[in-house]
This record gives sequence, C-alpha cells and structure tokens, in this order.
Amino acid sequence: MKLFKKYIFLFYLNIILSQLVPYEEPLSKNYQIKTTFFNIEEIINNNIQIECFTTSSKESICQLGIKFNEKNLHILKLSINQKISNSSFFMLDYNNNNIFSGPYTPSGNIIRTSPLNTDLMIIEINNKEPVDNISLKISDVSIAKKTFKKSKNKFYKKNNLREEPIILVTGYWPPTNEMIRHFSQNNTLNPNGWQGDNWENRGYDIISYFPEFSDPDCSSCGQGVGDLEVDYQDTSEDFWPIFQEHNPIAAITFSRGYMDQSWELEYNAYNRTNWYNDFTSPFQPTPNPPDSDEDAFFLRNSNLPMDEIVEAIDNLNIGLNPYIDINGDPGHYVSEFMAYHGVWYRDLNQFSDENCISSGHIHVGGYLEWNDAKIATEESIRTLIDYIDSFIYTPGDLNQDNIIDILDLVTVVNFVLGDTEFTNLQMYAGDINEDSIINIQDIIMIINIILSE
Repeated sequence: MKLFKKYIFLFYLNIILSQLVPYEEPLSKNYQIKTTFFNIEEIINNNIQIECFTTSSKESICQLGIKFNEKNLHILKLSINQKISNSSFFMLDYNNNNIFSGPYTPSGNIIRTSPLNTDLMIIEINNKEPVDNISLKISDVSIAKKTFKKSKNKFYKKNNLREEPIILVTGYWPPTNEMIRHFSQNNTLNPNGWQGDNWENRGYDIISYFPEFSDPDCSSCGQGVGDLEVDYQDTSEDFWPIFQEHNPIAAITFSRGYMDQSWELEYNAYNRTNWYNDFTSPFQPTPNPPDSDEDAFFLRNSNLPMDEIVEAIDNLNIGLNPYIDINGDPGHYVSEFMAYHGVWYRDLNQFSDENCISSGHIHVGGYLEWNDAKIATEESIRTLIDYIDSFIYTPGDLNQDNIIDILDLVTVVNFVLGDTEFTNLQMYAGDINEDSIINIQDIIMIINIILSE
C-alpha cells in the first residue's frame, strides 16, 4: 500500500461523513481532464458556471480548480444554484489526486466540505446523466482548527479489585482491524500471541475486537465476518456481551474514514434515526433509534483526551494528520452506530463500581500504512493511559508512587500546617474519610494504613 498525504475533516449535521457507504471514487480517476484554476479571491461569492465533460458511459464530470495563497486546511461552503439530482460532489488535492474527500450530497442546496490540506483544490461533480454545466457559488472559505478546550473531568478512586484494568479497542475496515490485531486474545486472529497483557508495564490490559475481510487490503470491503461486523445488528449483538464481560475502564472505537492519512477524533455521536443502509437485511438498526431510553438524536460526546492525542500523533512525525471533529458527526453509518455505543456504555457505567472513565471514536485514514496506523494506535493508548492515571487516586497515596508510606504522611502534615498546596488529585487522595476536609483525622487514618501494611 502506498503512502499518501493529508487529511479530511467534515463539519456540521446532515452531511455525508467518514465511513458512510461502500467506497466510491471520483469518475475523473478514469479520465484525463484539463482543469481550469482560479484564484480563490477571484471567484468567492460569485456565481460560477462549471463546464462538464460527458463520458462514454453518458455520465458527466464537472471540475473547478481553486488556487489558495498557501497550503492549509481549507474548508469550503458551497451553494448550489440549480436543482440537480443523482450528483456526487468530491474535493480533490491536485498535488495528489489519490487524496480526496466525498462523496458529498447537498443538504438542501448547501455543502460544507471536510478540510483538505492543499494549495490547489479541485471541486468535482459527478452526475449519472449528461449535463452541460452546473452553477454554484463558494460562499465561505475557512481554516480548520485542530483542537478545542475541554471541560474538567471527575476524579475516581482506584478500584483495587481491578488488578489490571482493561482498555478495549475495536476496529472495522482496514487498516483499523490490522492496527489492533496484536491486542486480540483470539489465537486464530492473532497467531503471534496477545501483546496486551499489562501492556508496557503500565498496569492496563489492552484487548481488541474486529471483523475480518477476504481482502485484507480492501477498498470496498463489505460487511466482513467475525466479531463486530459492519452491520447494525451484528455490531450491537456483539458489543454488549464483549463490553459487559471485560468491564473496561476505557475504550476507543476505531473505523476507517476517508481515503487519506487522517486521524480524526470524533467529538459527537447521535442516537439518530436517519442511518444509511448497511449490507444485509434488516438494513437499519433495530430498534431505531438504538437507545430507547433517550430521545431521537440525543447527543453523547467523547471524553478521550483529544487535544493530547492530537499533539502526541503530531509529535510522531510519521506523516499523519490528526484533528478533532468538534461540530460534525461520525457519519450516519455503522461507524457512528459503534461510536454511539462506546460513549453510551461509558455513560451507563461511569459511576458504577467498575467505572468506565473515558471513551470515544477515532476515524482512521484508509491510506495509512498498517505499521504507521499501529504506531499511532499505541501512541493514542499511551496518551489515554496517562490521562486516566491523572484522574485515578488511591486514598493516602499523595505522591502517586503506588506506596502509602511516611512520604505521604509528611505531605499531608505539611498541607494541614499550611506549608504546601495540593493539586486537585491530591485533595481527593488526602481526604481519607471523604468528608471534604483534610485534617488531623485524615493524618491518623494514613498512620493506621502505614502501620497495617
């Protein structure tokens, strides 16, 4: 598989996003088309007539080239000036026509694109029948932002019954199944043996589940076979027993996004009813919406350490393009269905005895090399573990060295005397009797813990 560059990021509701329908390429991949380019300043907010080319199969290809002042993560808002049907819109990177986003279909007469990291962009419209031209207007151009400021999290008391808490990772289409294969406990799927036992001596077991495909390097992959097939019913029927068996402290659900090199962290997942059909009858979720305890289109959010993951993936310097989809959704398809299940499970179990602290969904570019995707997966998990550790405390362990000893006692005494300040985590760890006050009673309880050990 060749290594391709740059990424896609799709905003707003009711737009086609990420893993949506079986893979579709722009028609221009099969034809030589000369594209006329315009500076963005010349055409923005102007009605543009795009001439079209009719193929031998009586389909039409319409292209408009755009020059930007610099290479950046450009997002377009398009207004379609005429009623068209059976049309698909794509955004192509002229510098590498293997990098594209789409297909998009208009919501009303509006399309908002994903970001494309380029200085030369092609808007391509494919129509199932011949058309002479299509009129549209580029009504807005913006630059994508990678990160956002998240809200504060709750602190969690360490559950000593969880000797090595489990982090679950799931996949769908390649490369997402291949990049987590080494975490599978299934010897058939992972003949080299499970590598997630107390992974990197960090105190967590990493376990993965994913389907298999006849072509491991497929573009149009279909449903697959095994656990968590790309099917609404199979996903749900497999999901609940898997998660209830393992009681994960955290989970990352993965699926393939556009054919690029993106690492797209999804912020939103909706309990929607307007899903796209999957491969096998019944083609829609049952029930629909899947979460019958909440209203249709109820929103659940990821609470993965998204900013930190973006930074960590950037720092790998292996050609990936990480970003956070703050305002969009994971795509109305089985990806979003799985994404919703992951954060749904977390919300149901966040305050249980075996609480699930963090969960979210990541869309992975389909052109990522398997090894690069594996590296990025492991870095994301490391970042997640660091994040979890920052919110888990053991009562009495003020310095988080997993030992309660004289050093912790001295730390609490200094705090009570007013000689030091505590972090938020230390405030929880020092409040042994959980009365929201750190005083002599907590000091005595720490002494008793030390003596008992």
